[in-house]
Amino acid sequence: MKVYSIFRSGRFLFLLCLFTVEGKKSPTGKHTCRKGLLSQVTENLYIKATSLKSSVPKDLIKNTRLLKKTTKILFMTNCSVRDQLLSFYMKNVFSRLGVGSDKLYIISAFQVLQANMNACLPCAPTTRLTSAVKKLKKTFLKLGENGIYKAIHELDILLPWIQAYIQT
Repeated sequence: MKVYSIFRSGRFLFLLCLFTVEGKKSPTGKHTCRKGLLSQVTENLYIKATSLKSSVPKDLIKNTRLLKKTTKILFMTNCSVRDQLLSFYMKNVFSRLGVGSDKLYIISAFQVLQANMNACLPCAPTTRLTSAVKKLKKTFLKLGENGIYKAIHELDILLPWIQAYIQT
């Protein structure tokens, strides 16, 4: 079991390094799109998210959701919502966690994932928050520290959205 765990961790690091190298900027200064690697890293994020969820307190708030069905529709069709939602997770959720290998992997993978998604389908940057992400942040902040745990446990919702988006 220990050997399998070490192998799996090594495979994740290898894929992350490969993904980072593949997603580097070309000599023209633009990122190159690698949809196959996007899919692989997303699949590995499922496993790391499970590990991360087990390391934080359970989400006991059952009557509130951060990621709603309407947000999914916007995520699939609006690049600003997609970009802002991934940035929200990196800046507001993962940045508030202590340092650990699973946490570092998820932060790095999300950064590379976002850069590569932007390379595959470029999006005009916007400084104004979309209303969907504004509502999500408001709910998140209202929950305080429990908002972090809620957001981590809702990775089960976000990761399938990312996978579905990549496959379309």
